[in-house]
Amino acid sequence: MTRKPSKQGDATPAAQVAHLMGEMTEVALAGQVVGLKILAAEMEALSQVMPVLVGAEPQAGVEGRTDAEIEADFDNMPV
Repeated sequence: MTRKPSKQGDATPAAQVAHLMGEMTEVALAGQVVGLKILAAEMEALSQVMPVLVGAEPQAGVEGRTDAEIEADFDNMPV
């Protein structure tokens, strides 16, 4: 976000509003970028902490499993 020197006294009210809206848009986008960077850092940290199941490949052997075996992997707690 860079500020450009302007003569606010010479600008019309519409030009002033347009300038302020441009600044507001820049600030809003910058805030979203910061939030996404924080989320990415949290996800990276969480991936380092989560346990990994050895030999548990998501696509490995799915075709040969029965419906009962697949359902046994889900948490079926009542809501």
